[in-house]
Amino acid sequence: MSKKHQHKNGGEEAAQALDEQDLPEVREPEIEVKPADEPTPEKKPDYYDQLVRLSADFDNYRKRTEREKASFLAYGKKEFAQKLLPAYEVLLRQRAELAKEEDKGECSASLKAVKAGLNMVFTELEKAFKAEGIEHMDVLDKPYDPATQEVVAMIPSSEDQDGLVLQEVQMGFTMDGKVLRPARVIVGQHAEG
Repeated sequence: MSKKHQHKNGGEEAAQALDEQDLPEVREPEIEVKPADEPTPEKKPDYYDQLVRLSADFDNYRKRTEREKASFLAYGKKEFAQKLLPAYEVLLRQRAELAKEEDKGECSASLKAVKAGLNMVFTELEKAFKAEGIEHMDVLDKPYDPATQEVVAMIPSSEDQDGLVLQEVQMGFTMDGKVLRPARVIVGQHAEG
C-alpha cells in the first residue's frame, strides 16, 4: 500500500471514531434560495388611505386660503377706509359750517347749491360706509374711554364734567365693531380746592 492510500484510509478511520463518540450533531443553517427570476413580494400601497389623506390635505388647504383671502380683503378694506376718513371728516365739518351760515341767513343761492351737492356726496359716502360697517363714534359728553380715544388735552371743568369728553378734535371711527381710528379728544378735569 502506498503512503497516500494509507493516509486516506487513516483519515476515514479517524472520522468513524469521531462518529462513534457521542458528540452533538452540528447542523448548518437552512438558507432558502429563491430563483433569480422570481420577484420578492412587496407590500402593495394602500391607495384608499392615500386618497383620504390627500383629500383632507386639500380640504385644509382650501379652508386656509379662504381665511387668508378674507383676511387680506379685510386688511385692504381697512387701509382704504383709513385713507378716506380725512376727506369724509372735512366734508362733515364743511357741511356743519354751511349749516351755521344758512342759520344766520348769510347763505347765497350759489352757496345753497354747493351745500345741496355736498349733502348728496355726503349721503353717498354714508351709504358706502354703512355697507362696509364703518361708523362714527359718538364721544361728546361721555366718559373718557382709553380703548377708543386719545386725550390731546385736559381742561378745567366743573365737578359734573370731570372725566367727560368736552371736545372732539379728530373724529373716531369703528369698522365692524373694532376701532378703525381712535377719537382724539379734550377731556374735562375738575380741580379740587
